[in-house]
Amino acid sequence: MTTRRSARLLAKTTASSPTKSDMSGASGKVSKKAKHSIKKVVSRVALAAEVPINLPKDTSVTSPIVSPLVSLADPKVMNTAIRHLKTADPRLGKIIDRTKETCSMALPRDQDTDSSFISLCQSIIFQQLAGSAASAILLRFLKRYGKLKDASMLPLLEEDNYGISQDHFIFPTPQEVVALDVDEMKAVGLGQRKAEYLKAVAEKFNDGTLSDEKLAIMTDDDVSRSLIAIRGIGQWTADMFLMFHLKRPNVLPTLDLAVRKAMCHHFGKPFGKKTPTHDEMVEMSRAWMPYRSVATWYMWKLVATITQKS
Repeated sequence: MTTRRSARLLAKTTASSPTKSDMSGASGKVSKKAKHSIKKVVSRVALAAEVPINLPKDTSVTSPIVSPLVSLADPKVMNTAIRHLKTADPRLGKIIDRTKETCSMALPRDQDTDSSFISLCQSIIFQQLAGSAASAILLRFLKRYGKLKDASMLPLLEEDNYGISQDHFIFPTPQEVVALDVDEMKAVGLGQRKAEYLKAVAEKFNDGTLSDEKLAIMTDDDVSRSLIAIRGIGQWTADMFLMFHLKRPNVLPTLDLAVRKAMCHHFGKPFGKKTPTHDEMVEMSRAWMPYRSVATWYMWKLVATITQKS
């Protein structure tokens, strides 16, 4: 996690890096001691940034070192990601050039729903449902347990939802969701398990185990571990949260069927029920690091074109 401690470590490491004069003896050759110092510096920087890094003998870096906590909503970060991907994978570069749509991870989050709690709750509601069905359930949930942002719209609410959408409501707080009755929640269209899952998420935010502030400074792995520990949240949901809510740059959702299929097509690998494996996908995507989230988005675009042609 790139905390203040790791930031200090990075600054200290950089400041204590050996200079050319430190590295060379009277003969002008790099001493064994200096070589050891270089390796030590590199390993400390990699640890501080928490980015896997493989260096060849000449200590040149193939992929840029990027803090895992940067946001793809920052135009500079997204532009850098696109440039890197085009250079590292020219075939992917052609897909990027053909895709006119802006990568959705570059879009800022809606300030009205800029909450990790709301994002996770909505993800649970939408799990394994068509978008229209899930949206209808979410709207009924908000009608019953949310609050209208504008009280003047109350007459519309009483007229069978005409002109009312989920954007007109304030989502209930974690404390409010914790207090809800599961059987009553089922009345809005939620299943038993989903109602229980929503309450489980609410409990973590209500007791302070999770918060926007805590999640914002966690590493990707720590976010995943914290979310998967909650009943109803698996690795795929955690990956989507990292990519589209926290907008982390280096997430590879290896459980996503469409991504697996697209990567096999892109890299000319066989696709099957058990292939590619997690490790194979990680290896294939190595050139995309540290911007695998963006590459993944273009893999979704690629699989859409494959489906249209077939």
